[in-house]
Amino acid sequence: MPEPRVLVVGAGPVGLVLACELLRRGIEVRVVDKRTQAPAHSRAAILWPRQLELLRRTGVTPRLLERGHRVDAVAFWSEGRRKGTVRISTVPDALYPFAVTIPQTATEEILAQRVLELGGTVETGTELLVLSHPDARDGGPHVSLRGPSGEVTYERFDWVVGADGAHSTVRRLLEVPFTAAPVNVAFGICDAPVQGGPSDRTVHYFWSGAGMIGLAPLREGVYRVAMSLPTADGPPPPRELFQRLLDERAPGSGTVGEPEWTAAFAVRFGTAGAFRKGACFLVGDAAHIMSPANGQGMNTGVQDAVNLGWKLAAVIRGEAPDALLDTYETERRAAAVRVTAATGVQTRLGLLGSPWRRWLRDAAVVVADRTRLLQRAAPMFAQLDTSYAPGRTPLLGSRSLRVGDRVPAFVDDGGDWPRARTWPVLDADAWTLLLWPGRPGRPADPERAATITAELPDVRVTDLGPLASPALRRVLGGAPRFLLVRPDGHLAAEGGLAGARATVDAVRAALPIAAVGTRHPA
Repeated sequence: MPEPRVLVVGAGPVGLVLACELLRRGIEVRVVDKRTQAPAHSRAAILWPRQLELLRRTGVTPRLLERGHRVDAVAFWSEGRRKGTVRISTVPDALYPFAVTIPQTATEEILAQRVLELGGTVETGTELLVLSHPDARDGGPHVSLRGPSGEVTYERFDWVVGADGAHSTVRRLLEVPFTAAPVNVAFGICDAPVQGGPSDRTVHYFWSGAGMIGLAPLREGVYRVAMSLPTADGPPPPRELFQRLLDERAPGSGTVGEPEWTAAFAVRFGTAGAFRKGACFLVGDAAHIMSPANGQGMNTGVQDAVNLGWKLAAVIRGEAPDALLDTYETERRAAAVRVTAATGVQTRLGLLGSPWRRWLRDAAVVVADRTRLLQRAAPMFAQLDTSYAPGRTPLLGSRSLRVGDRVPAFVDDGGDWPRARTWPVLDADAWTLLLWPGRPGRPADPERAATITAELPDVRVTDLGPLASPALRRVLGGAPRFLLVRPDGHLAAEGGLAGARATVDAVRAALPIAAVGTRHPA
Protein backbone atom coordinates (compact mmCIF):
# COMPACT_ATOMS: atom_id res chain seq x y z
CA MET A 1 0.00 0.00 0.00
CA PRO A 2 1.57 3.35 -1.02
CA GLU A 3 2.35 5.97 1.59
CA PRO A 4 -0.21 8.78 1.90
CA ARG A 5 0.80 11.77 -0.17
CA VAL A 6 0.24 15.47 0.37
CA LEU A 7 0.36 18.10 -2.37
CA VAL A 8 1.31 21.58 -1.19
CA VAL A 9 0.55 24.24 -3.81
CA GLY A 10 2.74 27.29 -3.24
CA ALA A 11 6.41 27.46 -2.26
CA GLY A 12 6.27 30.66 -0.25
CA PRO A 13 7.26 30.66 3.42
CA VAL A 14 3.94 29.22 4.62
CA GLY A 15 3.90 26.32 2.15
CA LEU A 16 7.55 25.52 2.87
CA VAL A 17 6.99 25.54 6.64
CA LEU A 18 4.11 23.11 6.22
CA ALA A 19 6.26 20.87 4.02
CA CYS A 20 8.98 20.84 6.68
CA GLU A 21 6.47 20.02 9.42
CA LEU A 22 5.21 17.02 7.45
CA LEU A 23 8.55 15.80 6.13
CA ARG A 24 10.22 15.65 9.50
CA ARG A 25 7.32 13.47 10.67
CA GLY A 26 7.91 11.04 7.84
CA ILE A 27 5.05 12.19 5.59
CA GLU A 28 5.65 12.21 1.84
CA VAL A 29 5.08 15.72 0.44
CA ARG A 30 5.21 17.25 -3.00
CA VAL A 31 5.60 21.04 -3.21
CA VAL A 32 4.79 22.81 -6.49
CA ASP A 33 4.82 26.46 -7.46
CA LYS A 34 4.01 28.04 -10.79
CA ARG A 35 6.76 30.60 -10.28
CA THR A 36 10.04 29.84 -12.00
CA GLN A 37 12.07 32.15 -9.78
CA ALA A 38 11.70 34.04 -6.53
CA PRO A 39 10.07 37.47 -6.82
CA ALA A 40 12.37 40.47 -6.94
CA HIS A 41 10.63 41.92 -3.90
CA SER A 42 8.11 40.98 -1.22
CA ARG A 43 6.01 42.61 1.45
CA ALA A 44 6.89 40.18 4.26
CA ALA A 45 10.07 41.23 6.02
CA ILE A 46 9.74 40.43 9.74
CA LEU A 47 9.49 37.34 11.94
CA TRP A 48 8.10 37.82 15.43
CA PRO A 49 9.18 35.90 18.57
CA ARG A 50 6.43 33.26 18.38
CA GLN A 51 7.43 32.37 14.84
CA LEU A 52 11.09 32.08 15.87
CA GLU A 53 9.96 29.61 18.54
CA LEU A 54 7.90 27.59 16.09
CA LEU A 55 10.57 27.57 13.40
CA ARG A 56 13.08 26.33 15.96
CA ARG A 57 11.31 22.95 15.76
CA THR A 58 11.80 23.04 12.00
CA GLY A 59 15.52 23.57 12.55
CA VAL A 60 15.89 26.91 10.74
CA THR A 61 15.79 29.56 13.48
CA PRO A 62 19.60 29.70 13.91
CA ARG A 63 19.96 30.32 10.17
CA LEU A 64 17.32 33.03 10.23
CA LEU A 65 19.09 34.74 13.15
CA GLU A 66 22.37 34.62 11.25
CA ARG A 67 20.90 36.14 8.08
CA GLY A 68 18.45 38.54 9.71
CA HIS A 69 18.59 41.75 11.73
CA ARG A 70 17.47 41.92 15.36
CA VAL A 71 14.69 44.34 16.34
CA ASP A 72 13.88 45.01 20.01
CA ALA A 73 10.97 47.47 19.94
CA VAL A 74 8.16 49.20 18.01
CA ALA A 75 7.91 52.99 18.40
CA PHE A 76 5.01 55.29 17.54
CA TRP A 77 5.62 58.92 16.59
CA SER A 78 3.25 61.77 15.84
CA GLU A 79 4.16 65.10 14.30
CA GLY A 80 7.84 64.34 14.90
CA ARG A 81 7.58 63.34 18.58
CA ARG A 82 7.72 59.86 20.04
CA LYS A 83 4.44 59.03 21.79
CA GLY A 84 5.00 55.47 22.95
CA THR A 85 7.12 52.35 22.60
CA VAL A 86 6.34 48.65 22.75
CA ARG A 87 9.47 46.85 23.93
CA ILE A 88 9.66 43.27 22.72
CA SER A 89 12.95 42.81 24.57
CA THR A 90 11.22 42.94 27.98
CA VAL A 91 8.52 40.32 27.35
CA PRO A 92 9.18 37.86 30.20
CA ASP A 93 7.95 34.64 28.60
CA ALA A 94 9.62 34.99 25.19
CA LEU A 95 12.29 32.44 24.38
CA TYR A 96 13.45 34.92 21.73
CA PRO A 97 12.78 38.40 23.19
CA PHE A 98 13.14 40.18 19.86
CA ALA A 99 11.95 40.12 16.26
CA VAL A 100 14.08 39.48 13.18
CA THR A 101 13.79 41.49 9.99
CA ILE A 102 14.80 39.50 6.94
CA PRO A 103 13.73 39.69 3.27
CA GLN A 104 11.15 37.10 2.33
CA THR A 105 13.44 35.85 -0.42
CA ALA A 106 16.04 34.92 2.20
CA THR A 107 13.41 33.22 4.38
CA GLU A 108 12.23 31.18 1.40
CA GLU A 109 15.80 30.23 0.51
CA ILE A 110 16.48 28.94 4.03
CA LEU A 111 13.20 27.02 4.21
CA ALA A 112 13.63 25.51 0.73
CA GLN A 113 17.07 24.26 1.72
CA ARG A 114 15.56 22.67 4.81
CA VAL A 115 12.93 20.92 2.67
CA LEU A 116 15.74 19.39 0.62
CA GLU A 117 17.60 18.31 3.77
CA LEU A 118 14.47 16.55 5.00
CA GLY A 119 14.21 14.59 1.75
CA GLY A 120 11.64 16.72 -0.07
CA THR A 121 11.72 18.65 -3.32
CA VAL A 122 10.31 21.95 -4.56
CA GLU A 123 9.08 21.94 -8.16
CA THR A 124 9.03 25.41 -9.68
CA GLY A 125 7.29 26.20 -12.94
CA THR A 126 4.58 23.63 -12.14
CA GLU A 127 1.01 24.94 -12.22
CA LEU A 128 -2.20 23.47 -10.81
CA LEU A 129 -4.89 23.37 -13.52
CA VAL A 130 -7.66 21.11 -12.20
CA LEU A 131 -8.71 20.01 -8.71
CA SER A 132 -11.66 17.68 -8.21
CA HIS A 133 -13.11 15.14 -5.76
CA PRO A 134 -11.67 16.81 -2.68
CA ASP A 135 -13.15 14.26 -0.24
CA ALA A 136 -10.69 11.61 0.99
CA ARG A 137 -13.55 9.09 1.20
CA ASP A 138 -13.93 9.36 -2.60
CA GLY A 139 -10.30 8.38 -3.18
CA GLY A 140 -8.76 11.73 -2.44
CA PRO A 141 -8.38 14.83 -4.61
CA HIS A 142 -7.54 14.40 -8.29
CA VAL A 143 -5.38 17.09 -9.84
CA SER A 144 -4.03 18.13 -13.19
CA LEU A 145 -0.56 19.70 -13.18
CA ARG A 146 1.29 21.44 -16.01
CA GLY A 147 5.05 21.12 -15.72
CA PRO A 148 7.83 23.49 -16.78
CA SER A 149 8.05 22.09 -20.32
CA GLY A 150 4.27 22.24 -20.82
CA GLU A 151 3.48 18.59 -20.21
CA VAL A 152 0.24 17.91 -18.35
CA THR A 153 -0.10 15.07 -15.84
CA TYR A 154 -3.15 13.73 -14.02
CA GLU A 155 -2.53 12.52 -10.48
CA ARG A 156 -4.26 11.67 -7.22
CA PHE A 157 -3.22 12.87 -3.77
CA ASP A 158 -4.66 12.01 -0.40
CA TRP A 159 -4.54 15.65 0.70
CA VAL A 160 -4.08 19.02 -1.01
CA VAL A 161 -3.11 22.25 0.73
CA GLY A 162 -3.40 25.65 -0.91
CA ALA A 163 -0.57 27.90 0.21
CA ASP A 164 -0.67 29.87 -3.02
CA GLY A 165 -1.38 33.37 -1.79
CA ALA A 166 -4.09 35.98 -1.98
CA HIS A 167 -5.13 34.98 -5.51
CA SER A 168 -5.17 31.27 -4.63
CA THR A 169 -5.85 28.86 -7.48
CA VAL A 170 -6.72 26.14 -4.96
CA ARG A 171 -9.33 28.37 -3.36
CA ARG A 172 -10.82 29.23 -6.75
CA LEU A 173 -10.95 25.60 -7.91
CA LEU A 174 -12.58 24.58 -4.64
CA GLU A 175 -15.17 27.35 -5.18
CA VAL A 176 -14.58 28.67 -1.68
CA PRO A 177 -16.01 32.19 -1.41
CA PHE A 178 -13.61 34.98 -0.53
CA THR A 179 -14.66 38.58 -0.16
CA ALA A 180 -11.74 40.93 0.27
CA ALA A 181 -13.06 44.31 1.29
CA PRO A 182 -10.81 47.12 0.06
CA VAL A 183 -9.87 49.92 2.41
CA ASN A 184 -9.62 53.41 1.00
CA VAL A 185 -5.85 53.49 1.32
CA ALA A 186 -2.86 52.25 -0.60
CA PHE A 187 0.75 51.77 0.42
CA GLY A 188 4.01 52.36 -1.35
CA ILE A 189 6.94 50.27 -0.12
CA CYS A 190 10.62 49.98 -0.90
CA ASP A 191 13.88 48.67 0.52
CA ALA A 192 16.42 51.47 0.46
CA PRO A 193 19.46 52.86 2.28
CA VAL A 194 18.50 55.67 4.64
CA GLN A 195 21.40 57.85 5.69
CA GLY A 196 20.94 59.29 9.17
CA GLY A 197 17.93 57.07 9.83
CA PRO A 198 16.45 56.41 13.30
CA SER A 199 17.45 53.57 15.67
CA ASP A 200 18.15 50.40 13.72
CA ARG A 201 16.91 48.21 16.58
CA THR A 202 13.38 49.59 16.41
CA VAL A 203 10.48 49.54 13.94
CA HIS A 204 9.22 53.13 13.67
CA TYR A 205 5.71 54.31 12.74
CA PHE A 206 5.34 58.05 12.05
CA TRP A 207 1.84 59.57 12.06
CA SER A 208 0.89 62.95 10.68
CA GLY A 209 -2.08 64.80 9.26
CA ALA A 210 -0.75 64.03 5.77
CA GLY A 211 -0.63 60.27 6.34
CA MET A 212 1.73 57.73 7.85
CA ILE A 213 5.14 56.31 7.06
CA GLY A 214 6.99 53.38 8.59
CA LEU A 215 10.69 52.52 8.80
CA ALA A 216 11.84 49.01 9.63
CA PRO A 217 15.60 48.32 9.68
CA LEU A 218 16.61 45.38 7.48
CA ARG A 219 20.37 45.55 7.92
CA GLU A 220 22.92 48.21 8.70
CA GLY A 221 21.82 51.41 6.97
CA VAL A 222 19.03 49.75 4.93
CA TYR A 223 15.34 50.07 5.82
CA ARG A 224 11.98 48.85 4.62
CA VAL A 225 10.07 52.09 3.98
CA ALA A 226 6.26 51.95 3.82
CA MET A 227 4.07 55.02 3.21
CA SER A 228 0.35 55.55 2.81
CA LEU A 229 -0.74 56.81 -0.61
CA PRO A 230 -4.03 58.07 -2.06
CA THR A 231 -3.98 55.36 -4.73
CA ALA A 232 -1.93 52.39 -5.91
CA ASP A 233 -2.50 53.24 -9.58
CA GLY A 234 0.37 54.23 -11.79
CA PRO A 235 4.04 53.24 -11.93
CA PRO A 236 6.05 52.19 -8.85
CA PRO A 237 6.75 55.19 -6.59
CA PRO A 238 10.11 56.88 -7.28
CA ARG A 239 12.77 57.61 -4.68
CA GLU A 240 11.85 61.30 -4.73
CA LEU A 241 8.32 60.55 -3.48
CA PHE A 242 9.61 58.46 -0.57
CA GLN A 243 11.98 61.28 0.39
CA ARG A 244 9.33 63.99 0.13
CA LEU A 245 6.83 62.07 2.27
CA LEU A 246 9.54 61.15 4.78
CA ASP A 247 10.39 64.85 5.16
CA GLU A 248 6.70 65.73 5.56
CA ARG A 249 5.68 62.97 7.96
CA ALA A 250 8.92 62.22 9.83
CA PRO A 251 11.11 65.30 9.55
CA GLY A 252 14.75 64.69 10.35
CA SER A 253 14.52 60.92 9.88
CA GLY A 254 17.16 60.66 7.19
CA THR A 255 17.92 60.76 3.49
CA VAL A 256 16.56 58.00 1.27
CA GLY A 257 19.09 56.54 -1.15
CA GLU A 258 18.40 54.68 -4.37
CA PRO A 259 15.85 51.93 -3.60
CA GLU A 260 16.61 48.30 -4.34
CA TRP A 261 12.98 48.05 -5.52
CA THR A 262 9.67 49.87 -5.09
CA ALA A 263 6.02 48.85 -5.36
CA ALA A 264 2.51 50.09 -4.55
CA PHE A 265 -0.59 48.13 -3.57
CA ALA A 266 -4.08 48.67 -2.20
CA VAL A 267 -4.79 47.43 1.32
CA ARG A 268 -7.39 44.67 1.54
CA PHE A 269 -8.95 42.66 4.35
CA GLY A 270 -10.68 39.34 3.89
CA THR A 271 -11.16 35.78 5.11
CA ALA A 272 -12.03 32.69 3.10
CA GLY A 273 -15.47 31.20 3.60
CA ALA A 274 -13.87 27.91 4.61
CA PHE A 275 -10.34 26.81 5.55
CA ARG A 276 -11.16 23.14 4.85
CA LYS A 277 -13.16 21.43 2.14
CA GLY A 278 -12.96 17.65 2.35
CA ALA A 279 -9.33 16.64 1.99
CA CYS A 280 -8.25 20.15 0.94
CA PHE A 281 -7.07 23.02 3.13
CA LEU A 282 -6.16 26.69 2.79
CA VAL A 283 -3.32 28.32 4.72
CA GLY A 284 -1.72 31.76 4.83
CA ASP A 285 -2.92 34.45 2.43
CA ALA A 286 -5.04 31.86 0.62
CA ALA A 287 -7.16 31.74 3.79
CA HIS A 288 -6.91 35.33 5.07
CA ILE A 289 -5.63 38.75 3.99
CA MET A 290 -4.85 41.53 6.43
CA SER A 291 -3.26 44.96 6.53
CA PRO A 292 0.54 45.01 6.27
CA ALA A 293 0.65 47.10 9.46
CA ASN A 294 3.11 45.54 11.88
CA GLY A 295 4.01 42.71 9.50
CA GLN A 296 1.55 40.14 10.84
CA GLY A 297 0.41 38.44 7.62
CA MET A 298 3.19 35.93 6.94
CA ASN A 299 3.58 35.31 10.67
CA THR A 300 -0.09 34.37 10.95
CA GLY A 301 0.40 31.99 8.02
CA VAL A 302 3.34 30.31 9.75
CA GLN A 303 1.08 29.55 12.71
CA ASP A 304 -1.47 28.11 10.24
CA ALA A 305 1.19 25.77 8.84
CA VAL A 306 2.34 24.53 12.23
CA ASN A 307 -1.22 24.04 13.49
CA LEU A 308 -2.22 22.04 10.40
CA GLY A 309 1.10 20.22 10.10
CA TRP A 310 1.06 18.22 13.32
CA LYS A 311 -2.66 17.45 13.02
CA LEU A 312 -2.46 16.24 9.44
CA ALA A 313 0.59 14.09 10.24
CA ALA A 314 -1.22 12.56 13.23
CA VAL A 315 -4.22 11.63 11.10
CA ILE A 316 -2.10 10.21 8.28
CA ARG A 317 -0.05 8.12 10.73
CA GLY A 318 -3.19 6.73 12.36
CA GLU A 319 -2.62 8.51 15.65
CA ALA A 320 -5.78 10.62 15.59
CA PRO A 321 -9.23 10.56 14.01
CA ASP A 322 -10.05 12.71 11.02
CA ALA A 323 -12.17 14.94 13.27
CA LEU A 324 -8.96 16.44 14.66
CA LEU A 325 -8.52 18.23 11.31
CA ASP A 326 -11.76 20.13 11.83
CA THR A 327 -10.10 21.94 14.74
CA TYR A 328 -7.64 23.52 12.30
CA GLU A 329 -10.34 25.81 10.93
CA THR A 330 -11.95 26.41 14.32
CA GLU A 331 -8.69 27.51 15.92
CA ARG A 332 -6.98 29.31 13.08
CA ARG A 333 -10.04 31.20 11.84
CA ALA A 334 -10.56 32.78 15.25
CA ALA A 335 -6.86 33.65 15.50
CA ALA A 336 -6.73 35.13 11.99
CA VAL A 337 -9.86 37.22 12.55
CA ARG A 338 -8.39 38.66 15.73
CA VAL A 339 -5.05 39.54 14.10
CA THR A 340 -6.83 41.02 11.08
CA ALA A 341 -8.90 43.23 13.35
CA ALA A 342 -5.81 44.39 15.25
CA THR A 343 -3.92 45.30 12.07
CA GLY A 344 -7.00 47.14 10.81
CA VAL A 345 -7.13 49.22 13.99
CA GLN A 346 -3.44 50.07 13.68
CA THR A 347 -3.91 51.11 10.06
CA ARG A 348 -6.84 53.36 10.87
CA LEU A 349 -5.04 54.95 13.81
CA GLY A 350 -2.25 56.03 11.49
CA LEU A 351 -4.63 57.60 8.97
CA LEU A 352 -6.88 59.79 11.11
CA GLY A 353 -7.71 62.99 9.25
CA SER A 354 -9.39 65.04 11.96
CA PRO A 355 -6.96 67.10 14.13
CA TRP A 356 -9.21 66.44 17.15
CA ARG A 357 -9.11 62.67 16.63
CA ARG A 358 -5.35 62.75 16.13
CA TRP A 359 -4.98 64.67 19.39
CA LEU A 360 -7.09 62.11 21.24
CA ARG A 361 -5.10 59.26 19.70
CA ASP A 362 -1.78 60.82 20.65
CA ALA A 363 -2.93 61.56 24.20
CA ALA A 364 -4.22 58.01 24.61
CA VAL A 365 -0.93 56.52 23.42
CA VAL A 366 1.08 58.75 25.78
CA VAL A 367 -1.06 57.76 28.75
CA ALA A 368 -0.91 54.08 27.78
CA ASP A 369 2.87 54.32 27.48
CA ARG A 370 3.34 56.00 30.86
CA THR A 371 1.04 53.56 32.64
CA ARG A 372 2.66 50.56 30.89
CA LEU A 373 -0.68 49.61 29.37
CA LEU A 374 0.92 49.92 25.94
CA GLN A 375 3.64 47.50 26.98
CA ARG A 376 0.96 44.93 27.73
CA ALA A 377 0.33 44.85 23.98
CA ALA A 378 3.84 43.48 23.38
CA PRO A 379 2.72 39.81 23.38
CA MET A 380 0.14 40.69 20.72
CA PHE A 381 2.78 42.25 18.48
CA ALA A 382 5.04 39.25 19.11
CA GLN A 383 2.11 36.81 18.50
CA LEU A 384 2.98 35.21 21.84
CA ASP A 385 -0.59 35.77 22.99
CA THR A 386 -2.09 33.35 20.46
CA SER A 387 -4.57 31.22 22.36
CA TYR A 388 -7.17 28.70 21.31
CA ALA A 389 -9.08 29.09 24.58
CA PRO A 390 -12.64 30.31 23.90
CA GLY A 391 -13.25 33.83 25.14
CA ARG A 392 -9.62 34.51 25.99
CA THR A 393 -8.82 38.26 26.16
CA PRO A 394 -5.00 38.32 26.10
CA LEU A 395 -4.59 42.09 26.41
CA LEU A 396 -6.24 42.06 29.82
CA GLY A 397 -3.39 39.89 31.05
CA SER A 398 -3.61 36.67 33.02
CA ARG A 399 -1.76 34.90 35.77
CA SER A 400 -3.15 31.51 34.82
CA LEU A 401 -2.90 28.99 32.01
CA ARG A 402 -6.06 27.86 30.28
CA VAL A 403 -6.51 24.99 27.86
CA GLY A 404 -5.60 26.40 24.45
CA ASP A 405 -2.97 28.87 25.71
CA ARG A 406 0.64 28.80 24.55
CA VAL A 407 2.89 27.23 27.16
CA PRO A 408 6.15 29.16 27.80
CA ALA A 409 8.64 26.43 26.94
CA PHE A 410 11.03 25.56 24.15
CA VAL A 411 11.80 22.77 21.72
CA ASP A 412 15.24 21.18 21.90
CA ASP A 413 16.61 21.17 18.37
CA GLY A 414 20.11 20.15 19.40
CA GLY A 415 21.39 23.72 19.16
CA ASP A 416 22.35 26.12 21.89
CA TRP A 417 20.38 29.14 23.01
CA PRO A 418 21.16 30.72 26.40
CA ARG A 419 17.59 31.40 27.45
CA ALA A 420 16.61 27.79 26.73
CA ARG A 421 18.93 26.29 29.35
CA THR A 422 16.50 26.88 32.21
CA TRP A 423 13.26 26.29 30.31
CA PRO A 424 11.32 23.01 30.15
CA VAL A 425 11.69 21.02 26.96
CA LEU A 426 8.75 20.19 24.70
CA ASP A 427 8.69 17.38 22.16
CA ALA A 428 8.22 18.90 18.70
CA ASP A 429 6.81 15.65 17.29
CA ALA A 430 4.77 14.30 20.18
CA TRP A 431 2.79 15.27 23.26
CA THR A 432 4.59 16.45 26.38
CA LEU A 433 3.40 15.93 29.96
CA LEU A 434 4.81 18.48 32.40
CA LEU A 435 4.69 17.52 36.09
CA TRP A 436 4.67 20.51 38.45
CA PRO A 437 5.41 19.56 42.08
CA GLY A 438 4.03 22.82 43.48
CA ARG A 439 7.17 24.84 43.92
CA PRO A 440 10.52 25.21 42.10
CA GLY A 441 13.34 22.98 43.22
CA ARG A 442 11.08 20.27 44.61
CA PRO A 443 11.42 17.16 42.44
CA ALA A 444 8.33 15.30 41.32
CA ASP A 445 7.68 11.88 42.84
CA PRO A 446 10.14 9.67 40.89
CA GLU A 447 8.02 6.55 41.33
CA ARG A 448 4.93 8.32 40.05
CA ALA A 449 6.86 9.76 37.09
CA ALA A 450 8.25 6.32 36.21
CA THR A 451 4.77 4.78 36.32
CA ILE A 452 3.31 7.51 34.12
CA THR A 453 6.16 7.16 31.64
CA ALA A 454 5.64 3.40 31.41
CA GLU A 455 1.88 3.79 30.93
CA LEU A 456 2.22 6.55 28.30
CA PRO A 457 5.15 5.51 26.07
CA ASP A 458 4.17 7.97 23.33
CA VAL A 459 4.19 10.97 25.67
CA ARG A 460 7.33 12.77 26.81
CA VAL A 461 7.22 13.20 30.59
CA THR A 462 9.18 16.11 32.10
CA ASP A 463 9.65 17.08 35.75
CA LEU A 464 9.10 20.84 36.06
CA GLY A 465 10.63 21.17 39.51
CA PRO A 466 14.15 22.15 38.40
CA LEU A 467 13.17 23.48 34.97
CA ALA A 468 10.22 25.85 35.26
CA SER A 469 11.17 29.25 33.88
CA PRO A 470 10.15 32.35 35.87
CA ALA A 471 7.51 33.06 33.21
CA LEU A 472 6.04 29.60 33.60
CA ARG A 473 6.20 29.61 37.41
CA ARG A 474 4.17 32.82 37.37
CA VAL A 475 1.15 30.98 35.96
CA LEU A 476 1.58 27.55 37.56
CA GLY A 477 0.40 28.34 41.07
CA GLY A 478 1.37 26.67 44.31
CA ALA A 479 -0.49 23.35 43.99
CA PRO A 480 0.94 20.23 42.30
CA ARG A 481 -0.53 19.81 38.83
CA PHE A 482 0.10 18.34 35.41
CA LEU A 483 0.10 20.10 32.04
CA LEU A 484 -0.45 18.15 28.83
CA VAL A 485 1.06 20.10 25.93
CA ARG A 486 0.30 19.58 22.25
CA PRO A 487 3.08 19.22 19.67
CA ASP A 488 2.57 22.88 18.68
CA GLY A 489 3.19 24.08 22.25
CA HIS A 490 -0.41 24.82 23.28
CA LEU A 491 -2.01 23.46 26.44
CA ALA A 492 -4.33 20.50 25.77
CA ALA A 493 -5.31 19.57 29.32
CA GLU A 494 -4.36 20.24 32.92
CA GLY A 495 -5.33 19.01 36.34
CA GLY A 496 -4.27 18.26 39.86
CA LEU A 497 -1.25 16.01 40.20
CA ALA A 498 -2.67 13.17 42.29
CA GLY A 499 -1.88 9.48 41.96
CA ALA A 500 -0.20 8.03 38.89
CA ARG A 501 -3.31 6.14 37.78
CA ALA A 502 -5.56 9.20 37.98
CA THR A 503 -3.04 11.26 36.02
CA VAL A 504 -2.67 8.59 33.33
CA ASP A 505 -6.45 8.31 32.94
CA ALA A 506 -6.83 12.09 32.66
CA VAL A 507 -4.10 12.30 30.03
CA ARG A 508 -5.50 9.43 27.99
CA ALA A 509 -8.91 11.07 27.99
CA ALA A 510 -7.38 14.23 26.48
CA LEU A 511 -5.25 12.57 23.79
CA PRO A 512 -6.83 12.35 20.31
CA ILE A 513 -4.83 9.19 19.64
CA ALA A 514 -6.70 6.39 17.94
CA ALA A 515 -4.44 3.61 19.25
CA VAL A 516 -2.11 4.50 22.12
CA GLY A 517 1.21 2.71 21.80
CA THR A 518 1.10 2.27 18.01
CA ARG A 519 3.00 5.38 16.99
CA HIS A 520 4.60 5.02 13.58
CA PRO A 521 8.32 5.94 13.46
CA ALA A 522 8.99 9.18 11.63
